[in-house]
Amino acid sequence: MEQSTTYRAVETAESTEPSDEALMHRVKAGDDDALAVLVHRYEAALFNFARKMLGNAADAEEVFQETFLRVHLHRKRFWGGSAFRPWLYRIATNLCKDRLRYRKRRPEIPGSALRSGDEAAGFDPVAQRAAEGMLPDEAAAARELAEWMGTALAALSIKHRAVFLMAHQEGLSYAEIAKALRIPVGTVKSRMNKAVSQLMAVLEASER
Repeated sequence: MEQSTTYRAVETAESTEPSDEALMHRVKAGDDDALAVLVHRYEAALFNFARKMLGNAADAEEVFQETFLRVHLHRKRFWGGSAFRPWLYRIATNLCKDRLRYRKRRPEIPGSALRSGDEAAGFDPVAQRAAEGMLPDEAAAARELAEWMGTALAALSIKHRAVFLMAHQEGLSYAEIAKALRIPVGTVKSRMNKAVSQLMAVLEASER
């Protein structure tokens, strides 16, 4: 009873925009509408995270759907005092890792190892939409940057890619990333430093 009161208080304070945790409390009680709000809230961000982790929009869509399926199936595992975002990204990251392991075991079909070459080269639907309102030179520079970033991210190991994207794309704090990956904050910082160093090395090599 005390826990329910706490969540109602949170929702009252943010009457027009309930917190993720308040919504998950309602999901645990069987409210499918609350789950739909969470899906909509994270649809673009989580899909883009998975796409950059995997380099493939089709796989990213499957991971996005599977992530929220697991949120629903395992809703009882979400503790009242937990933060939702780290839990959500833990599920998504583990699914991305599983998908990449599956790719390594699966025989490659000639010409389709990365089913969409433009995505493998860093194609970014969000960046493309932004580029549509730019001058031609600006749009070309934006596409070039997206291509470089895609190539650079693909060169990172999955553990370094996950930390970099969670911090720089999703805006998670180091503490949230540590919770999501179940590693110490010091390890998050170490992986971030390594990721940035590797990305800068790719950038320097491309400028030679």
